[in-house]
Amino acid sequence: GVRKDALFRWSAPVSHLVCQTRGKVAWLRLDRSEQANRLTPRMDQDLAEACRDIEEDETIEVGVLTGSGDVFCAGLDETIRTATAIREQFSPLRGIEALATLTKPTVAVLNGDAFGVGLELALACDLRLAVSGARFGLPQVSEDLIPFGGGTQRLPRIVGLAKALEMILTGNPLETDEAYRVGLVNEVVPKDALPARVDEVLASLVGKGPVAVRLGKEAVHKALDLTLDQGIRLEEDLYALLQTTSDRAEGVESFLHKRKPKFTGR
Repeated sequence: GVRKDALFRWSAPVSHLVCQTRGKVAWLRLDRSEQANRLTPRMDQDLAEACRDIEEDETIEVGVLTGSGDVFCAGLDETIRTATAIREQFSPLRGIEALATLTKPTVAVLNGDAFGVGLELALACDLRLAVSGARFGLPQVSEDLIPFGGGTQRLPRIVGLAKALEMILTGNPLETDEAYRVGLVNEVVPKDALPARVDEVLASLVGKGPVAVRLGKEAVHKALDLTLDQGIRLEEDLYALLQTTSDRAEGVESFLHKRKPKFTGR
């Protein structure tokens, strides 16, 4: 499992997943730069465990996933090549699903190329900030495979059917400019400006009403499988639910008294 200690909330050096808390933000870093941060079964397992800890820790408000070096993640471990071996060691990809089902906002900081499972990890996050010059693709078709970490489902929901089919059927990558144009990434930032911009984005996410953030995220994701009328009814139900929380009362009280709210997540 993932060892907890005083320096890092989680630390899994054998699996090459480094997890650290900075204030109310949990940082998860793929730390296998010599192998382009390619995902191993152990990394996948520990990512799932770290996400469970993030979900359960009330002091954490935002999760960040990034990579070491100049590549975010180039895919699966190169030593696992056959379809049978991939199915036996990675099916299902628990880390991606744990990341996708977090109720707290998540940000993928794409410090470089994201291919295959690497892009699927990014797609499982809510926001994606990319460094200039990075490329993004799902090249599995070249190996007679298809994405199996949610790529065939999440990609069209983000970039649209036609662009998703183009990427999945050809395996051709997108450059950052096109990735931004089609909505695959929220922002493209020069390398030297990326840390400061990430801090700004995280600051805009921290300190908001945690119940409102959770229900807002739930409304958006669940409505993807509903009609417009059903989605609006879901939104109304969640809005009504929010009015019954102590955080909502605190939000009103703090506004009236012109002070910073003290949310408790209840």
